[in-house]
Amino acid sequence: MSRPIIESLVGERLRERGLRLAIAESCTGGLLCHRITNVPGSSDYFLGGVIAYAYEAKVSLLDVRWDTLERYGAVSQQTVLEMARGVRVKLGAEISLSISGIAGPGGGTEQKPVGLVWIGLCTPEMERAEVYHFKGDRTQVKERSVEQALRLLADYLSVENESGSAPLEVVEVNARRDGHGQVIPTSFIWQGEVYRVESTGRRWQDEVGEHILVMIETKKVYELVHVLDGKRWYLKPIIPGSRFA
Repeated sequence: MSRPIIESLVGERLRERGLRLAIAESCTGGLLCHRITNVPGSSDYFLGGVIAYAYEAKVSLLDVRWDTLERYGAVSQQTVLEMARGVRVKLGAEISLSISGIAGPGGGTEQKPVGLVWIGLCTPEMERAEVYHFKGDRTQVKERSVEQALRLLADYLSVENESGSAPLEVVEVNARRDGHGQVIPTSFIWQGEVYRVESTGRRWQDEVGEHILVMIETKKVYELVHVLDGKRWYLKPIIPGSRFA
């Protein structure tokens, strides 16, 4: 049996959780909205999208600040977060995605080369922005940007805590493999700080990935999640008094 395409998986997860999606696009020119609406029944969870190409459109339609655009540029972490925040609030969505990049073949600089793309994700509880540098021609950069945005959303929806608490957070993890090939986290970077792992405890797997309980030097326990189909790691603090604490 063939696996569902990613936009179908995203749709299923949005529908299951009762979440509504809004999208703000720049360099992809509506391609992300096109992918989302290719799924029959997407009106159940997709509210709409805004294609804001020029600075003026980003300001008037998405409430991106002129100061942000002039200081950081349209292709920046700050701008995609304001785009995502703006479209989520204006359309009344629970979750939003935004894309801004340099599709080429022109427009690139040494600091911001062709293929540089920022993708933003926003919910009432959190905001996240990730940067990528895609290779290829203009069409390929747009297609790869949209594919990555869908993957980012799918990853988020896979690890969202269904009880309603905040979702797991993306973290950078240093790890090694032991003699049996088992992944052993040695440290992780969370909110700008490095945490060194003193010991690892129980581990288990589900459809999201491999979950590993780790104890840091201060004896606090965290849950790290290694996504099975990629190199992405997530972190979840353990609540004192829980069965994992």
